[in-house]
Formats: sequence, structure tokens, C-alpha cells
Amino acid sequence: SLPQWASNLEDNVDKQLLIVLRDDRKLLGWLRTFDQFANLLLEHTVERHILVEERLYADVYFGTMMVRGENVCLFGEVDPERPDGPLREAPLAYVLKRESEIEAEEAARGIHKPADLYAEPAD
Repeated sequence: SLPQWASNLEDNVDKQLLIVLRDDRKLLGWLRTFDQFANLLLEHTVERHILVEERLYADVYFGTMMVRGENVCLFGEVDPERPDGPLREAPLAYVLKRESEIEAEEAARGIHKPADLYAEPAD
């Protein structure tokens, strides 16, 4: 049987979803099917890079892909009336450069993101 968190996957087949992965990457794609392990088959998938403070985003196109269910932290349907929400699209080069600068600024202040944001803390 499906994991409890995945119980509403059936309602989301053939809808565009925003999926947040364990490493904090964000995918946008059309859910086509899933299996008993909540592995997802997505079409027309992009990785969305978001600059929250600037309300900008840029996408990297991946196409069709399989996402392992264990890597999914959160997913939700994209509003077809407002697929970009409050964000504006920006050039990919700019968004990636700003992401890198922000990461370097945080590292200089001693802030480091764990590779898996949702892992249980080690004892």
C-alpha cells in the first residue's frame, strides 16, 4: 500500500505539480502515474530555481523523469490560473549567479545547508 503522505496522489494524476525534494530542489511537472512506493513519473519537468527575496525564478528543462518517492518532501497542485504565482521569470544565468552569491554570503556567516534538509538529526 502507499505511504500515508501519498494517499492523494491519485487525485493529482494529469495535473501540474510543484514538488519539493529532500535536498530542497523544486520540480514542476505533470504527474502522469505513480507506483506503490510513491515513485512519480513526471512529464515536461523543469527544475525551478527561485530567488525568494527578489521574487524571480528561472527553469532548467528536464523533460520526462522518474522521482523516487522517498525523495519527495512536499507536493501541491500548481494553480492553472496563475502558474507563476507572484514570481517573475528571469534569465537563468542571472538566477544561478545570484544563488551562488547568496550561498557564498551565507557560508561566510557560518550558515551551511545540510545535503538532506529533512533527515533525522544524528546523535
